Amino acid sequence: MTPDEGLRPRVVLWSGAGMLVVCYALLRFVSSRGGNLPQNSWLTIAVIALVAMPILVLAWQIKSYVAGRTPEPPSPQLARGVLVAARASAVAGGVAFGWYAAQVLVRLPNADVASQREEMWLALVLAVVSVLLSVAGFVAQAWCRIPPEDDDEDRRSRGGGAATA
Repeated sequence: MTPDEGLRPRVVLWSGAGMLVVCYALLRFVSSRGGNLPQNSWLTIAVIALVAMPILVLAWQIKSYVAGRTPEPPSPQLARGVLVAARASAVAGGVAFGWYAAQVLVRLPNADVASQREEMWLALVLAVVSVLLSVAGFVAQAWCRIPPEDDDEDRRSRGGGAATA
């Protein structure tokens, strides 16, 4: 059996690229038929931040325990949940990037129109924020990693709770 190596960046890249291709084709089809393109909101930035921040905070608590700064171990359910949420955030960020990047590409030919230019810039900002969500997911995943030579039994025998760094 091999140890869990975690979510690989190529999975996120392929997810984002697939979403970009599919959404670009669909948005081009809709816009060529006279349909309206989706409208985005600046509020979405706050929503993405509200997804990333709790994951990072909880992953930091796990990292603190692994580093020996916190004597009380997190519950296994919490640690597992944080890891799953971190990986899901990384993939969701990649998929969201594909969605927003497709909007940028579809609006690019009409960038000389003020309303299209504003929507294009907002979609570009949201694409960048989506990449940051993926980065936050990968950072949280890294913080949840326990060194292979470390476990709770070793930690207890060395110092009665907290590990020495």
